[in-house]
Amino acid sequence: MIKQIERQVRDLQKELLELQKEWDLTRLQPCRGDTEIRKKDELLDELDKRIDSINDKIRELERKRRELMSESVKKAGYESPFT
Repeated sequence: MIKQIERQVRDLQKELLELQKEWDLTRLQPCRGDTEIRKKDELLDELDKRIDSINDKIRELERKRRELMSESVKKAGYESPFT
């Protein structure tokens, strides 16, 4: 389960990188009028929402991974060397 979560995180990070590149390229494109500016702004807003969504998914998966790891440590009977 942990490996699957790590794989999902890697895939999402790759997708995030591609979206960030697309966002950068879109931002740098010149516009010739109000219509193009509005379209560009709409695309940037859409990309921002997708980026935020992916970041949220990554955070959630990492939290789930940490929980699973802590459960597996507890199940293994980990005892603190300091007690």
